[in-house]
Amino acid sequence: MEVDAVVREALEVQVFDHEPGRAALALRDAVGEHGAEAVAGRLLDAAAMALRRMVTETDEAFDLDELLERLAVDGAVAPDSVDVLARTMTAAAATAGGIRPAVDPIVADLGAERTLFGAWLALLSIVRIVAISLERTEADVAEEIVSVLDGQ
Repeated sequence: MEVDAVVREALEVQVFDHEPGRAALALRDAVGEHGAEAVAGRLLDAAAMALRRMVTETDEAFDLDELLERLAVDGAVAPDSVDVLARTMTAAAATAGGIRPAVDPIVADLGAERTLFGAWLALLSIVRIVAISLERTEADVAEEIVSVLDGQ
């Protein structure tokens, strides 16, 4: 299965079906077939798609430190995962801005498992942030990402 199809499937089963276990299995299988770098990179590309939509519609940008603090205080992110989320959200934001950083150095620094966790957490966090910012549901934002993945 191609990486885009796996990202689409994982996002659909997580957001629409509320089955995080199935999403994790789909991503795990994709890593076995395509490698951690390819899967993490595509997860960050999907997050970038949502960020582009938000910036296009609102011309809004968030301070990363404030956003991470808020996510940690709200319990959305465990304190020991904030650094991983910061790194992957920054990569997604750079990609949204038109410069996609290489995923290989992130994997080399954090390891494959933490990078994939961070990329998945970044995608899900960004879907939620964009939904709130645009006053839409997470399902609406995920559907937009899925439709772009289907078209590529």
